Amino acid sequence: MTDILFLEGARTPFCTWAGGVRADGQKGGALKPLDPFDLAAAALKGALARSGATPEMIGKIIFGNTYHTGPHATYGARYVGHRAGVPPTTPGCTVTLACASGLQAVISAADAITHGEARIAAATGADNCSLVARNVFIPSFSDLMCGRPIAQAAQTSSKNEGQSRADQDRWALESHRRAAAARARGVFAEEIVPVAVPELGAVDRDDAILEHATAEYFAQSKILFEGDDATVANTHAVVDGGAAILLASAEAAKEAKAVLGRLAGFAVVGVPADRMAHASAAAVNKMLPSIGWTKDQVDLWEINETFASQTLVALKGLSLPEDRVNVNGGALALGHPFGGTGPRLVLTLLKELKRRGKKRGVAAICAGGGSGVAVAVEAA
Repeated sequence: MTDILFLEGARTPFCTWAGGVRADGQKGGALKPLDPFDLAAAALKGALARSGATPEMIGKIIFGNTYHTGPHATYGARYVGHRAGVPPTTPGCTVTLACASGLQAVISAADAITHGEARIAAATGADNCSLVARNVFIPSFSDLMCGRPIAQAAQTSSKNEGQSRADQDRWALESHRRAAAARARGVFAEEIVPVAVPELGAVDRDDAILEHATAEYFAQSKILFEGDDATVANTHAVVDGGAAILLASAEAAKEAKAVLGRLAGFAVVGVPADRMAHASAAAVNKMLPSIGWTKDQVDLWEINETFASQTLVALKGLSLPEDRVNVNGGALALGHPFGGTGPRLVLTLLKELKRRGKKRGVAAICAGGGSGVAVAVEAA
């Protein structure tokens, strides 16, 4: 594979959607006035500023987006580029792979470099759930291929692995604790770029993290489906947000002022829809042999937390030590802005590897429909 490097990245704050309640008890929707491409463009501008690359240096923009919201949503990646100040001669493409849309954007950006379409490519992603019509958003969490909500499918896998409600609540609580601790250390300040919101001004803080979460809070949360253990509290926070990361050829990277690491490999897989919770592990198991790595050689993992149940299935399936997975918390606390999650995972992973002086990391996502995507990176 062509040597492909990550320059820099950025993300917006992840803010609770308008249909939810923030960690402070207030109604969500801080980012509702912004289209998904506004969010992705804000992140892209931040990534450019941090990398030293100019808008003119970008050869292609890939935009991961799950819910095509707004009257101009079909323009997708083109609007991301336009609002980030990228020349109109730069092509763009929007990709959709449910929860894994943003991680697919990373892979597609790498493909653009490998095939000579670009020397520097932007992997961006965003979703604004606040703008999605309820009669579209809620039904989208049911999978026609398995005939039930994906939360229930994940619960079945979890129960088959011997996991209890208490196990799921414990992991969810730990996700919030880690995220709160990471924010206190200034970790997220290194990722976030403020976004300007009409009437609110600059928004620069994630608002779904429970600073003082307790086991009692999770234990008292109501179940989503009778007979299952999934609750609002052990399911990912629904948020609006965007992220971006720049990829470059080795030659082009010499012109930038920052390099975070290199792309070591990736894999995309499919599994039966009712085994969606196993898809991220399946992607990892396909990828690692292809790049000559073993699980023990991976220093840090970012496994997307769609549900606590699904995350625990992945950890057990891969036999991963918990202290190396989602060390700064995951989507259960930060939130999961669908298209924005993939670039965020890669950015978080590369920056944390650098902080710890570690080398190898893997990001993985499972997605409704039974898709799994994994990306391996090496820190600079």
